[in-house]
This record gives sequence, structure tokens and C-alpha cells, in this order.
Amino acid sequence: MTLCLIEVTLMNHKLFRGIAVLLFCCMPVQIIAAPTLVKIATDNWVGYTNLDGSGFYFDALKQIFPEPEWQLEIEFVPFSRVRYLIANQKVDMALGFYPADSSASLYSEQPIEVDSVDIALTPELAAMWQGVESLAYKKVQALLEYRFDELIAVPMYYEESVNLLDLLNRVNQGRIDAVLDYKPAMLAKVAELSHPRQFVIVENVFSLEVYFVFSNNSSGKNLKTHFDKRLEQLVESGELDKLFKVYVGEGADRLNGK
Repeated sequence: MTLCLIEVTLMNHKLFRGIAVLLFCCMPVQIIAAPTLVKIATDNWVGYTNLDGSGFYFDALKQIFPEPEWQLEIEFVPFSRVRYLIANQKVDMALGFYPADSSASLYSEQPIEVDSVDIALTPELAAMWQGVESLAYKKVQALLEYRFDELIAVPMYYEESVNLLDLLNRVNQGRIDAVLDYKPAMLAKVAELSHPRQFVIVENVFSLEVYFVFSNNSSGKNLKTHFDKRLEQLVESGELDKLFKVYVGEGADRLNGK
């Protein structure tokens, strides 16, 4: 009698284990699969890629690569480093590229926005400012690897440097004529200037489409395919424009500069 009970118990135990294994195997893959890791390189742009993880670019990425299916690993580096990382396939994705940039092989199908570049001018140049033509044969500087000289068809004495505060100090003291950058970033440095602010900021000097880019490998191609599909859905639903207005302003136009 006791032996029979033991045999029945063992049979029940084996049956239970078999059912448990069967149920586990039938579980949806997304419940047990690890999230897909996406390594992203970007510079820090106020309102777009804030250090606290907020910003228009980051909010868009969270919509396109939602948790728990995706895990975004963000690396903040100077833009010159962003170019290196994406060109050498050290990351899967990089943010904030203008058209026809040789550092990035795979561009998103659509631009994420149209970006407007601003300029800090000496008071003397600001008084005679008539657009980018006023930069002819002027001393103009920008951050390393921005390559604005390739985008402006005006002969300039153009140089690049690694430190925005140094650039602003130079234009503020009249040592150079202008600095090309973005107004929020320049205003954020005003309190650190070595002398009271003298330079004048002129907005919307010129505009260019901005793209997100991907490594030129199989992983990058798959990410680009997913990104393009989801971005188109966000555009068609109007959600992308809503995200843009949250950070740039209610009257801002995502595809016509700011």
C-alpha cells in the first residue's frame, strides 16, 4: 500500500514538472526575452538632449524604442567624438547630423526636425548685420567638427575649437567677429564670461535638416528599419510635433526652423 502511494506521488510529481515545463515553453517570447540594447552617442544640446535624460530627441527615442522591449544606453560626448564613434561602429546610433555628412553611413529616412543655427556677434558687426553675407572675410569660429564653413557659401576666416566658453570670451572681447552655435547653449555660458556680456545674439542665421544616423552594419540596418517605420507613425499621428512644442515652444514649427 505504501509502495503504491510512493509510486503515485512520484508520477504526480513528474506530471507536474512536465506541465510546468510545457507552460514555460509556451510563454510569450517578449516576457522572457532580454531587452534589445541600443548604444547611442550624442552631444548635450539644451532642450534636445539634456543631461537628465529629458529633451525632444530623447522623448522621441523613448516613443520609438519603448521599454521593456528596448534599452537605450546614452553616451554624452563632444560632437567630434560622436562622429568618430558612429564612423567606427562603436555605437549603434548617433544624433544630430546634417545632410551628406561623411561620418555617418546610414541616415534616417526622414529628418527629425529642421535646425536653426544662431550666431554671437561683436556689437560692431551686429550693427551692420545683413545676413550670412556679412561674414565675408570675418573671423568666425565654432565648436570642433561642426563644419559650418562647409554649409555657408561665404569666404570666412573660419576655425574650430573644443570649448564654447573660450569662443564666447573671444567674441566678447572683440578678438574674433562671430561664433556660430545655438542660443540656449550660448546663454547658458553668459554667467561664466570673464567680462560682462557685450556680444549680440542673432537667431536663425540659416537652417538645415537634422537626422539620426546608424552604424553601417546589419544591426544598424535593422535599427534604421524599425526607426523609420515608427518615426513615420509619430509624424502621421502628430505626436512628434507635440513633443517638439513641449521643449521648443507652442508656436515652434518642427520643419521650418524655430
